[in-house]
Amino acid sequence: MSSLLTEGTAQPFHSPSSILLVDDEQEILPEYQEFFELAGFRTLTCADPVQAVAMVLEMPDIAVVITDLRMAHLDGVSIIKNVRNALPEGRHVDFMILTGDANSQLSDDMADIPVFLKPADTDALVAAIRDVLVG
Repeated sequence: MSSLLTEGTAQPFHSPSSILLVDDEQEILPEYQEFFELAGFRTLTCADPVQAVAMVLEMPDIAVVITDLRMAHLDGVSIIKNVRNALPEGRHVDFMILTGDANSQLSDDMADIPVFLKPADTDALVAAIRDVLVG
């Protein structure tokens, strides 16, 4: 792993659900994907935030979306709002934010979303994903 990720000791976890990592910095996506897959998560990545919204709506096995905040075309908060507004009744998706912006502040309606700063504490990120998947 490069310096983007801290060394983690997470044990593999197996879930039928997928996670979607959205970040317009394409060069970091394969690294995070490899780490999440080694931790046992089925992982999809997307560098286009608009396409990411469509992916979540079209793929019912996506249970967790981890998104950057600052991206071209559509920011992370807009992804979350668009998905929440378009999800069919009865379907739930959890969200997490992975950002390099230490000054990020979320509105009150997003206060329940965990925020992780890059480089991520991968053990904490994996634990948060497991918590929402196990429920």
